[in-house]
Amino acid sequence: MNDTRSVITHILVDNLDLDESNIKDNSKLYEDLGIDSLDFCEVIVDIEQALEISIADEDVLRLTTFGALVNYVESRNFPKNFRRLN
Repeated sequence: MNDTRSVITHILVDNLDLDESNIKDNSKLYEDLGIDSLDFCEVIVDIEQALEISIADEDVLRLTTFGALVNYVESRNFPKNFRRLN
């Protein structure tokens, strides 16, 4: 399934070795998932590459939960034929 939520979940699980069952919409990226600022920068770059979008630096600061990140990315106008990272 190639939807935005599954792509972002895949990136978090694969790149940060997170347990998928711990990733909920209300999961705080830093506190609940233990993502640090460097990890989050890498996640943002991977999302941008996988979905062929650009996430503004000033918007990144407002993306504090998994759900907020998914909603933000889904609200962007991007091609529907995105690719998954391997």
